[in-house]
Amino acid sequence: MRAVAMEDADVLLAWRNDPVTRAASLSTAAVDMPAHLDWLSRTISFPDRLLYLGERDGVAVGTVRFDLDGDDPDAAEVSITVAPSHRGRKLSLPLLRAGLAAFADDARGRSVIHAVIRVENSASRALFDAAGFREVSREDGVLSLVQDLSRERPS
Repeated sequence: MRAVAMEDADVLLAWRNDPVTRAASLSTAAVDMPAHLDWLSRTISFPDRLLYLGERDGVAVGTVRFDLDGDDPDAAEVSITVAPSHRGRKLSLPLLRAGLAAFADDARGRSVIHAVIRVENSASRALFDAAGFREVSREDGVLSLVQDLSRERPS
């Protein structure tokens, strides 16, 4: 895992606009390059967002992003993307675990991790279940899941 850089913009935009990624996202609209570059620049410089790129054998395989909660000094929300070309290779759980481990080192004491996914996204549900997250609410087709890293360190 490493911090994302502006040089990663092209690959990140391609992943973001992949039809399967868009269908599973809470925001399903395509993103153009100027909007993406603006978002990436803000993301990299924003102190309340940590975005990691996972690599395997020097090849980018996905991202794990954490948005720190401004209202709760213990909490952050996690989001994961597996590169379209690496789906089906059983990389999502190792990617998420590596992201959680990196976050635990960089989290400034935050330990409560939330995930928000669509109810019908069975792959994400299975991933977060395997990573030790538990459901805390279900509303309007969206599941909220949580894991407390102070109780369960990712392996």
